[in-house]
Amino acid sequence: MRLAPAALLLLLATASAAQTLPRDTVAIPDTAWLEIHIVDVGQGDAIWIRTWDDGVPGNGRFDGRNITIDGGPNGSDGSNSFLKYIRERARPDTRFDAVIVSHPHDDHYPGALGVLRHYEVCNYYDGDTPNGSRFNQFLGTVRAERCNGQPIQLHRGRANFGTPDWGSELRAELLWGAPIDPTGMGSGGTLINNGSLVIKLTYGTQSFLFMGDAEGKERDDPPGTPRYAEARLLSDSVTESRLKSTVLKIAHHGSETSSTLPFIRAVDPEFLVVSSGREAYSGTFLPDRSTLQRYCTHNPQIRIYRTDQNDAAEGRSAATDNDGDHIVIRTNGKRTEIRALSADQPWMASACIP
Repeated sequence: MRLAPAALLLLLATASAAQTLPRDTVAIPDTAWLEIHIVDVGQGDAIWIRTWDDGVPGNGRFDGRNITIDGGPNGSDGSNSFLKYIRERARPDTRFDAVIVSHPHDDHYPGALGVLRHYEVCNYYDGDTPNGSRFNQFLGTVRAERCNGQPIQLHRGRANFGTPDWGSELRAELLWGAPIDPTGMGSGGTLINNGSLVIKLTYGTQSFLFMGDAEGKERDDPPGTPRYAEARLLSDSVTESRLKSTVLKIAHHGSETSSTLPFIRAVDPEFLVVSSGREAYSGTFLPDRSTLQRYCTHNPQIRIYRTDQNDAAEGRSAATDNDGDHIVIRTNGKRTEIRALSADQPWMASACIP
């Protein structure tokens, strides 16, 4: 859906403040916008998070932090859509507090090389999951990085994450991630997917859940019984209670292997974000319509935003699907706004359309 020209300047999708107030909610100014950029990199994930800067250095909050999760499939500067997007919006001397790799698959980590090459990065996080020589070369670039003259801090594996400090106003939680007990978690690529880091951010009353490629079932399994990572997340009552979120970045690009019914009920999102492109997997393009339909059936008021918006109708292929369908999520801790593009033109979801 395209909007009339008069509506193109500002597209707002507002979420209600329905969650319990964390510690610093009352102190978050209305103008203190946290931004989460879901960058269209074609088939892959690339997320850039920016906190608000109050201009007061050293106060431990509102310090203008920069965090990335994944980076998409293209590591070379010339084809790196993630790097291009950041360069157009960030100062050359921008420092990144954290580069996070949810899991070492080729549609997730290579694009982070652009950030490592061209900016100072202070901390690196992953699940310490091995995946061949290409990923080892990537890790060599990570280890060579320096921040303020000091070696980058490596946080590999859940036991080494600690509590990320990206400002006292922002709560960051690692709900799941490698290393994991492989029993019942599949093999090969499925096992790597199910070791994805699952991260929740909370800012005021608004919260955001990033699932990587963590799965909940096989494609042919019924959606009523969770398996894999979703089953583990739901089996612990404390973790299950933390899944409720305003915005969900859906797992595994919206594949049928994600989003079982108990998981959907636990997260109960107001907005659903899908990062995908036009790469066919055994003839199937992601997201699966059946997966998105489960969310619309759960709550017809959910609004779905996609980085492959209109790509099929436009006849795009895997070579042309990074066409500017970016999604920018903004919140001041009280409400959440979505500003989305389709082929670089603003659009807004007006219904839950799978």
